[in-house]
Amino acid sequence: MSEPTGPAEPGGHPLINDVRTPGPVVRARMLSGDVGYAVTRAADAQHVLCDPAFSSAATFLPRAPAEPREPVGSSRVLFEMDPPEHTRLRRAVAQAFNRRRVEAMRAGIEEVVDGLLDETAAGGPPADLVQSLCAPLPLTDICELLGVPREDRDSFRGWAETIMALRGSSPQEIDRARAAIQRYFVDLVAARRAEPADDLVSELLMVRDREERITEAELVRLAITLLIAGHGPTMNQLARSVYALLTRPEMYAALHRDPELVATAVEELLRTVPSVPVGTPRLALRDVEIGGVPIPAGSTVAVSSLAANRDPALFTDPEVTDLGRTDNRHLTFGYGPHFCVGAQLARAEMQTALAALTRRFPDLRLAVPPESIRWRTDSLFHGPVELPVTW
Repeated sequence: MSEPTGPAEPGGHPLINDVRTPGPVVRARMLSGDVGYAVTRAADAQHVLCDPAFSSAATFLPRAPAEPREPVGSSRVLFEMDPPEHTRLRRAVAQAFNRRRVEAMRAGIEEVVDGLLDETAAGGPPADLVQSLCAPLPLTDICELLGVPREDRDSFRGWAETIMALRGSSPQEIDRARAAIQRYFVDLVAARRAEPADDLVSELLMVRDREERITEAELVRLAITLLIAGHGPTMNQLARSVYALLTRPEMYAALHRDPELVATAVEELLRTVPSVPVGTPRLALRDVEIGGVPIPAGSTVAVSSLAANRDPALFTDPEVTDLGRTDNRHLTFGYGPHFCVGAQLARAEMQTALAALTRRFPDLRLAVPPESIRWRTDSLFHGPVELPVTW
């Protein structure tokens, strides 16, 4: 099932702007307020995401204007680190998210989705799918994986959203949220050391004790990273995907008629409506050139997945949303060393949710005009604040 044009990109997010302007590299305002460079072509994006000349770690250090920053070590979370520290810590958690383990989790994901949709059906129509499905699903799954008790999960959601806000949270509020999450995981690590359980924190403690690859402080930071990265992007991606389908009812109907389409449909929605339109920025550690454009040392460079995912050099008919597209090498999960460690889990969650939603609610539709839906402009992740639906 394909559409002649991709789902409309809702405006208003500060990271989107004009990054689809023709040209391999465009000037763009970054989250810091500095003007940097946005890379828009897929090949150049892959180069930036793999080249050690572009540092993730150095991006998060304060600096004077136009001065390169030295990379930092493992005091940062995964997406703020460079190899070899990043490689060492990523290896410690990668096994928890491999394809085999995620497939073993799928029955549990289906149970969570069915329970959430049972509650949605009992309480509506109408219903807000952000609150009833898109937010609780990834939060429940990542908390189950980490071993966070059910009664603590609402607190975690609040802390995570405060930390990832671009606006609306003061530096003091962000510091308090970071401190609260850190205290929680310090206590959880201590509890699992005293009494191991069947969860990822216990597994990482065993890795630490057996191989001494990570410290307990690093273990805490890994848990924080996984909580935030395992919740916000998937919540918004699922909500954006449902919005895209409901504003193209033929596509929603196609998924209802053919549930086998869901795997390729998820990849195409990841390509066309990514919840992270521009990736975590890097800092150029030396003078470089991208697509013929000179980039001075000390410049901030970010990859626009929104633009790279529509590169005609990589995709046939890139502006067409084809739910059956099989050759789909999108960059929504990144590329290279920082490729999203939780990509398989996010895929399983989205596939399960969309399959169940289209099966149980074949006549699902927006309960409000599309233009009245409010979009997040205060977060790294772009998605609807609410998604009112009826059936």
